[in-house]
Amino acid sequence: MELKSEKSIKEYLKTLPDDTIIKYYLDVEYSPFPILLIEEYTRRFKRKTKHEIIKDLKLQTRLAHKKTRELGKMAKKHKLIDDVTRQKSEEIIKHAKKKGYTISEKIALKGSILGSRLKKKTKSSIKSGLDVGKKLKTSSHKDLDLLKKLDDLQKAGIITNKEFQEKKKKILSKI
Repeated sequence: MELKSEKSIKEYLKTLPDDTIIKYYLDVEYSPFPILLIEEYTRRFKRKTKHEIIKDLKLQTRLAHKKTRELGKMAKKHKLIDDVTRQKSEEIIKHAKKKGYTISEKIALKGSILGSRLKKKTKSSIKSGLDVGKKLKTSSHKDLDLLKKLDDLQKAGIITNKEFQEKKKKILSKI
């Protein structure tokens, strides 16, 4: 991309990844196009309002206060952080085992359902295949009998040789 106009520079800035824009923004004084860079930065990373910043700070303060209270309670009980970590880990493992057991039961149930469906389909497919095979055997005998009858009709003069050949082709294409 050739950077000739303000428009081409704006398009180029839009193609850059966020970390590159941040890097350029931090070194904006060395940039050959500082105003366009600042515009792109503010377009991508909208600044928070004063109200939003205060709201975020209050939330962080509440979370820090809650953690401080928890640590104070632990200190009063002479409980170590490792004990709490171990207890939470055991809870997580227990929950994961319970969830895994539930999921494995569901998988086993679906597996048995799919297995029985597969058995039914296989049996019906085999049966239909055998039926088709039986029909093929009988139909080829019928076709041969039909050819003999057509030959007899031709010899008797009831149908012409041309009609006989057409019918013979149709019957032989089925076999």
